[in-house]
Amino acid sequence: MEQRTKLNTQIYEEACAWFIDNRAGDLDEAARHAFDRWLRKSPEHLSAYLELAAIWNEGALLDPQGRFDRDTLIAQAAMDRDNVVELTNFRSAESSLAQAPVPKRQRRWARRWRGAAIAASMALMAISAIFFLQTFRAPTFVAAIGEQRSLTLADGSTVELNSRSKIVVRYSMQERRVELLQGQALFRVTKDVARPFIVKTGATLVRAVGTEFDVYQKREDTVVTVVEGRVAILTSHAGALADRDVPAAALGPRQSNLEFPAIAPGQIGNILVAAGEQLTVTPKRIQIAEHPNIASATAWTQRQLVFESASLADVADEFNRYNEKQLIVGDPRLETFHVSGVFSSTDPASLIRFLRARPELRIVETGSQIRIEKNTS
Repeated sequence: MEQRTKLNTQIYEEACAWFIDNRAGDLDEAARHAFDRWLRKSPEHLSAYLELAAIWNEGALLDPQGRFDRDTLIAQAAMDRDNVVELTNFRSAESSLAQAPVPKRQRRWARRWRGAAIAASMALMAISAIFFLQTFRAPTFVAAIGEQRSLTLADGSTVELNSRSKIVVRYSMQERRVELLQGQALFRVTKDVARPFIVKTGATLVRAVGTEFDVYQKREDTVVTVVEGRVAILTSHAGALADRDVPAAALGPRQSNLEFPAIAPGQIGNILVAAGEQLTVTPKRIQIAEHPNIASATAWTQRQLVFESASLADVADEFNRYNEKQLIVGDPRLETFHVSGVFSSTDPASLIRFLRARPELRIVETGSQIRIEKNTS
């Protein structure tokens, strides 16, 4: 690993030097041929040069809020003394060059010498810039209100994004990580034992190798439904189980943090969830459903809303994900009212018609809201 790091550093330094020479525009024909040979020597040469060019062109976009200035980045990178090239006589040499005329050949060597110093700084900045690119410019995918998106990730895994959903994808050599920031997503994971597929949502991590599962981040709960295969779930709320005891074989060692690398090969997280099972994580407990309706949980992929004795609050939450006009439950006395049925997510009027037909309810539309009140007449 150390040899590879040194090799990469050398390649980036060479790429910086070539980039500066090209930017200066003083490459003669022989130098252009040498540059061409350098590029063709290894794919890593071309990759390093293109990365530097992209960083140069997109430098202003790395930190749009202006939180990190150039001097701060260089100072942070310079803390690692192995990456710093000392140029003790740089200022005196620069002063001497400015005081007297210098032959053209010497001026060229002086420019290349200064270029080497700039290249060293650029190499430091490139390392920091790549870090910020990965941090601030990780691929983000959003499904707007009423929209559903189908995505194919770099490893061949697919993600179905439901309405009002957002994910951030961060792939590395060690793992494939997707963060569900809001909403709901159905994952079909390509098997890769060497790189686990991890979905993070709030304080919960879902780890899979090759499987299909749905993750739904609600206002206070996270619901994980496994369609095929199995997943391991690690959460900081794994202390209280309800509705069904989890088999002892399904419980792995308690973790002091939420990172999976501490789990040895063959082990699992806190809870193992298999195909046909559904688990809900709340701030206070974990609930495993006795007889989950898997088809109902994934019916949204067919643009259907399926309710099985759902509270009006849950019905309103689902409706509001697909529509600009929001459904509001305006009477606490309706907490005991439940809804069952199948509705189209692309036809909100069908659900409203159903609610209007209920004699216990009164529907009042005002601007951007549809209020549900108790009918007292």
